[in-house]
Amino acid sequence: MIPINEKYLHKVLHLMPIYGLGDIKEVNVDGRTGYSFPCPFCAIYQKKDSKKRKHCAFFLPHAQSFSWTFFCHRKGSSECMGGGKSLSKFLEEFNPQLFKQYQMEMYKAGRSGQGHIVSDPDFSSFNSKPFQ
Repeated sequence: MIPINEKYLHKVLHLMPIYGLGDIKEVNVDGRTGYSFPCPFCAIYQKKDSKKRKHCAFFLPHAQSFSWTFFCHRKGSSECMGGGKSLSKFLEEFNPQLFKQYQMEMYKAGRSGQGHIVSDPDFSSFNSKPFQ
């Protein structure tokens, strides 16, 4: 079974071309496979197409885990400034609907809430109990 983080990483990577962000390239980082691509947050602020398509963003794997961190070297928007951000934070900002699906899967797996990187889903928007 594919770990939840891996599953959602690949969903995001498949969305990049649909959002007009070009291709994804595999990169080798300390013997581990990561991914480079145009930044979905700051590419829109670039005037030249070549700059929009520049591979300045990365998903880099953590050693010995299925965690991923997003980095943008261009830092051309408030969403990609600062240090890296977790896959869950990236999802929350990049595609809130996909984040909610991810959050629900993490909740079902017992990997959300206090002590985890993902908060529990907000069930107040549901009309009935979430799992009947």
